[in-house]
Order: sequence, then C-alpha cells, then structure tokens
Amino acid sequence: MTVKQSVGLPCCLILACLSAGGCVSPGKIDSSLIARYQDSIRGRSPQPRKGTHGPDLLKPVDGAALVELSITTDPKTKLRMIDLALEQAIRLALLNSLDIRIVSFQPAISREEMVKAAAEFDYVVFGDLSHIRTDQRSVSGFASSKSRVIPGEVGIRTRSVIGTQLELKYALTRTTDNSTFTMPQPQYESMLSLQLTQPLLRFGGLDVNLAALRLARLGHTVSLASFREQVEKTVTEVQTTYWALVQARKELEIQQRLLDKTIETRDRVEKRKLIDATDVEVKQTEAAVESRRAVLLRARENILNVQDRLGRLLADPRMGLTGGYMINPVTPPVERKVTVDPADQLVNALKNNPVLEQARLGIESADISVQVARNGALPVLNLTASTSIQGLKDNGWPAVGDMLSLDFWSHSVGLLFEYPLGNRGPEAELRKRTFERLQAATQLQNLADQVAVGVNGAIRRIGTAQEEVKAQRAAVAASRIQLGALEDTEKIRGRLTPEFLQVKLQAQESLAAAERAELEALISYNNALAELARITGTTLQERNIKLATESAIEGRPLPRSRPAAATRPK
Repeated sequence: MTVKQSVGLPCCLILACLSAGGCVSPGKIDSSLIARYQDSIRGRSPQPRKGTHGPDLLKPVDGAALVELSITTDPKTKLRMIDLALEQAIRLALLNSLDIRIVSFQPAISREEMVKAAAEFDYVVFGDLSHIRTDQRSVSGFASSKSRVIPGEVGIRTRSVIGTQLELKYALTRTTDNSTFTMPQPQYESMLSLQLTQPLLRFGGLDVNLAALRLARLGHTVSLASFREQVEKTVTEVQTTYWALVQARKELEIQQRLLDKTIETRDRVEKRKLIDATDVEVKQTEAAVESRRAVLLRARENILNVQDRLGRLLADPRMGLTGGYMINPVTPPVERKVTVDPADQLVNALKNNPVLEQARLGIESADISVQVARNGALPVLNLTASTSIQGLKDNGWPAVGDMLSLDFWSHSVGLLFEYPLGNRGPEAELRKRTFERLQAATQLQNLADQVAVGVNGAIRRIGTAQEEVKAQRAAVAASRIQLGALEDTEKIRGRLTPEFLQVKLQAQESLAAAERAELEALISYNNALAELARITGTTLQERNIKLATESAIEGRPLPRSRPAAATRPK
C-alpha cells in the first residue's frame, strides 16, 4: 500500500502540471467593438467592379448611396453636376478609398499571426496503430522465428509558457510468437507513461517562450497604427485635393473674367478702327485674346486632372474614372486666423504621430528580440524525467487492470548539458539584436527630429500664408483700382495709343495674377493647416472621426519575468 501511494502521488502532480500547461489565448475580441468599417470590408471587399477587362475594370458596381449628394444635369453639356462638400468628400473616402481598404486587411492578418503564435501552446493529440509480422530464420532454438506484433498508442503532449514539454502516452501492444519460453501467449502489454523535459537555461522561462506571441501582439498594434496613419494620410490627401479643385475652378473663373475683359477691350478697339485705332492696336488686342484663351484651355484641363485625382480617392460609383460628371466643390476655404502654439503642437506630435508610435513599438520588439538572443547565448541544461506503469496479461482488459494495480512502475531523472565551444553563433546573434535595438532607438530619435522639423515648417507656412493672404488682398485691391482708373481714362481720352493699350492689357493681367496669388495663398493656408494636423496626429480628432478598429482585445496581460524598463540591452 505504501508503494502504491508513493507512485500515485508523483503521477498526480505531473498530471496536474500537464493540465495547467496548455492553451494560451492571443486575447479575446469583443465582437460588439469590432469596427463597422472592418465588418463592411469583410462583406464587400475588394470593391466590386462591373468587369475585369477594359473600361468595366474602372467602373464600380452601383449600390446604395451611403452619402447623399446633390446631382443635376447640365442641359448644355449633358454632364452630371455634383455638388460636393468637404465633409462629404472625407466621408466618401473613408467608406470607399482603396488605399485605406488595402491597409485595413493588415490588422486582421496580424490578428491571425497572434492566434498562430498562441497555438504553439495548444494540446496535441496523437495516436499510432501498426501491424508488424516477422518470419525469419533463427540462430537459436530459444528465440522465436515467427512473431506478430500489433502495437497501438494514444497520447497528448503540450508545451507550457516556461518551456516545459510534457507528453502523456498510453500504449497497448499485442504480441504472439512461436517461442515456447514466452509466457503468456498471446501477450498484452499495457503501459501508461509520462515524460517531462524542462529547459533550465536556454529555451527556458517566460521571456523566450512567450516572445513570439508578444511580437505578434506588437505587430498587431503596429498594424493598427499603420491603419490610422493611412486613414489620416488619405483624409489629408482628400483635403488638399479638394482645395486643389477649388483653386482650379476659381482660377478658371479668374481666367474667364480676364478673357472676357480682353475680348471687351478688343471689341472697343475694333469699334474705334474707323476713328483712331490702327491695325497694330487691333492685332495687339487679338493676340492678347488668343493667348488668354489658350491659358483658359489649360485651366479647364487642370480641373479635369484634379477631379480625376479626387474621384480616385473617393471611389464612388457616381464619380467614375471614365468621366461624364463635374464636381462642384461647395465648401469655401478657411479664412479665419488660427493661432498655434509651437510647444503644444510639438507635444501633440510626439504623443500622437502614428509614425512615432510605430517606431516606439519597434523598440519594444527589439527589446524582446534581445531577451531571446540573450537566452539563446546560455548553455543548454535540460531536466528530463519520466515515469511509467506497466501491466502484462494474456488479454487486454486484464492487462489494463494489472497496470492500474501500480505494482510495476519505473522512473528516470536526468540532466542534459550542451554548450558549443566558443559559443560564437549565439554571441553574434546577441550582438546583432543589440545593434538592432540601438538602431531602432536611433530611428525613433531621427523620426522625432523629422516630425519636429515638419511641425515647425507647417507652423511657419501657416503664419506666412496668413500674411501673404493679407498682402495679396491689398495687391488685388490696388490692381482693381488701377484698372478702373485706366478704364475711366479711356472714356475721356482723346486718342487711343498702342502704349496706353499695352498698359491696359498689362493692368488686366496684373489684376488676374493678383487674384490668383491671393487664391494660392489662401489654399496654401488651408493645406498648411491640414498638414500640421497630419504631422501632429490630430487629423481624425479635428474632423471628429473615430476609428472603432478591432483593437478591443481583452484578457489578462502576459506574465513578465522582469519589468519592461529592465529589458534594455547591456
């Protein structure tokens, strides 16, 4: 009775370890918090198109309008006129942008990497059944020359978070042979065995065994930061392209007014041809008309080019890349003066910029790699232990009962040591990972400097654009007064001279140039505001956009053997 208890106690303890060393979860996802955007991506991506060849590849399939737009048809050109506000453009881009959609798959991909890393600790069930028949000449009359063995085994094995490898196996073997000395006939051997291997140095501990899962979790966080970076980049690009379209349409209006003024001047000159206008003056005005008409054609082309870029970003079926529509931007550029604090903006950028966030996560990943490499430089010292109980009878169930009587048990304990002379490979790997960690830290510093330069540059552009708008408005007012004075002088002038006509044409051009410069300064001001928000990582906050990505991963954090601050390489 004492022997049975001494055997049963260690078996129960090891079985308890086996039951506690199994599955590791990558983290629980609250399905109610998974992004609606991600859900729509899974349901309808990639964006359905009408075909895969020719123009149909560029035409999205018509669907329910998620953003209502005011659309009318121009009776002259038969083009659809689409009134588009900036907020509508941003919403369409968030719903349809292929640039965002491509990156949006990465969090789901990295999520599966987490599951894959956690699966390393899953239980593995195995089994084996075979039939072995032997018929050979025997050199001894005591040995069997014919035998038939049917071994079968089932078991379960797993690896724990500290590197323990456990295997519990049950085997039942039926053996028959022609030896007269083998008893009983047939033999049924029943055996339950448990094997344990515990790394004590290399490959042992939480740091090295949970490294892959921690790296996968960091990769998932990086993918979320990358997704946010792409969303902010796309929103900024939509804003700058929208303002470019506003600028292009305003420039068309300015050029059209200039052309109309020039045509009006030409008509006046032609009417005075019988009075005092010469052929030189007539040709002078005609040349100006044609020159400005050519500029007007380029302005119209520029509108279509910018409109195509905006249409690609919005990816709405009503704005296909095959044309047939005109976008009328109805949101005016921001003109109010904005005061920014450089110190606050730098703090926001260092805190919220998604590129810096990815760099910081890169340092954490490098820290984990250093931990793994430091562990890999240790000697291999493994504790191995096994225990088994056996039963032997002439039938299966009696053999199992004989085994469970615990009368026949075996065990072994040992240590395995291994260390390469010089240990050059692991030491080189440790130095490599340490250098990579220093490289990641340097990369973070470099990116921080670049962000600071970008913030300062955007702030300076905002201030410069504000002053430039004020100066260009004064220039527009002066040019308008000058042109009005020349037109008044023309009415009372006794004779029209080529010199006066040249001055008038130049005044018209100067007014148009001043209006274009004022518009360019105003658009530059709006673009600088958008760029500052992108660099500081506040684009979504300013536009009241909230990303409900699948980052809602719950569950207990992975255990750590030392504080994070202590993981830096020495």
